[in-house]
Amino acid sequence: SNLFCASGKHINMALHHKDIGAIQRAVIIGSAIYCCLVTAGTAFGFSALMPSLLKVGAFAKVCQPGIRSCNEQIARLTGMFTLASSLLNIFTLPSGAMLDALGPRATAAVFGGLATFGCWIYSLGPENDTNYTVGFILMSLSGPYIFNCTMSFGNFFPAHAGLITACLVGSFDASSGDFAILASMIDTGLSFGTAFRLLALMTATCWLTTFAWPDSPVESAKESERRELVKRDVWEICRSAEFWLLVYTASISMISLNFFIATAYPQLLSGGLSGEDADTPNSDFAWLLPAGGIVFAPLIGTIVDRLGVAMGYIILQCTYGAFTFLLMVYSTIGTSYSFPRAAFVCFAFCRPLFYTLNPVFCGRHFGQSNFGSSFGLTLTIAGFCNLLVQPLASLANTRGFPLINSILGLLQFSTILFPIWLMKRTETKHGDTLPYSSA
Repeated sequence: SNLFCASGKHINMALHHKDIGAIQRAVIIGSAIYCCLVTAGTAFGFSALMPSLLKVGAFAKVCQPGIRSCNEQIARLTGMFTLASSLLNIFTLPSGAMLDALGPRATAAVFGGLATFGCWIYSLGPENDTNYTVGFILMSLSGPYIFNCTMSFGNFFPAHAGLITACLVGSFDASSGDFAILASMIDTGLSFGTAFRLLALMTATCWLTTFAWPDSPVESAKESERRELVKRDVWEICRSAEFWLLVYTASISMISLNFFIATAYPQLLSGGLSGEDADTPNSDFAWLLPAGGIVFAPLIGTIVDRLGVAMGYIILQCTYGAFTFLLMVYSTIGTSYSFPRAAFVCFAFCRPLFYTLNPVFCGRHFGQSNFGSSFGLTLTIAGFCNLLVQPLASLANTRGFPLINSILGLLQFSTILFPIWLMKRTETKHGDTLPYSSA
């Protein structure tokens, strides 16, 4: 396996795609897509589950007797999501080091088991509010770490690496629809506990398939050649300008995206819709989010492979700008649903693009053998910044969502410095064009 030493040096090199037969490679990719669909981004479908959680009385003890829901209850649920998403990123560094040390198979097996346990604990939420928090944290932590284990699998078929990566990222985003499906089942009469025990069963089957995965990351021929020419340890990576520009971009983007996921329902209510009227667009958003991961996967793969990572980041900033503008118009006009619907489409494109660009850049530029640590450190720092989502949500409740959305929009626009810097590097240093372009 690919061992990671304290010095940052790797004992054994990454796996080459020809070391495994074509049929076995295809089976591994198929199982990886299934695991991503079942576990990877499930927790990010939180907004779809919010109405169901309110109906079953999650954290209802903080409300006055006889009140269906209250701001304190919504704050508790939003805080649960914020805590889980922040811990997810904070612990990405140790999980990344674990991936570098133990490889995809062992790492995915550990987190697959934790994800299964988390689903089961969450099914016991109606018995004790603590189970909601513990179960949600375990599901939120485990799924994306399993997804990270699959990021080198596109190299099993180098000629189709972009398509495979896009499918994996699409499955990640599509998995946020798991909660929407469960919410629909709960609305039709299935109990909350039974719904999540069913998810636990599906997660357990995913866990079993991880034992067939490779025990080392997979490298393409180009990446192997680059690794031989440019050998960098984790500490060298941390001292580079591109690393800190990546960290800044990832932090701002993560805060912006998670802020909207956590506050989508309250933002609809703030625009003048009643609770029941807001349920429909909230449900639409819950379905658009996973659908975007599937529908936009080929487009995102084309952007990354043909236009390059730098141009991908520019497209991300422009689309997020359109998303912010549409939200501002909705806040001004009021109850018209056309603008939030268009904003949801922009968001459904931004999120999978963001989650594609960051790992692709780390894998291409810092190397697959350093992927876990470089990507993990990036998301760990971003995770600490993500703790700002909860105070921003509280501030939005008192000062209004337009103010916070405007601030986040301006900060997001400032991250355009990263792709501009990458393009300047490409122009002046031809040997480094691979990470930034389609070369």
